[in-house]
Amino acid sequence: METAYIVTGTLTDEHTVKLDEALPLAQGKVRLSVEPLAPASKLSHDEVIAEIWARQNARGHQPRTREEIDACIQAERDSWND
Repeated sequence: METAYIVTGTLTDEHTVKLDEALPLAQGKVRLSVEPLAPASKLSHDEVIAEIWARQNARGHQPRTREEIDACIQAERDSWND
């Protein structure tokens, strides 16, 4: 028997499943077993923002400074006069 792979995905219509990760298989016929998963619980706005900030901090993201943002806005405004 060949190796079986278990991955999650999203049913986008009656005929299409978008997998969350690629499978190490060439094109060809496969057998699927579909098990509906419970929808993820809804997070509050504050919880979503906190999660985003935590992921950004974990990867070392440095937000732009106020001065950098102001300079970008001023450059955009200056381009309107050209």
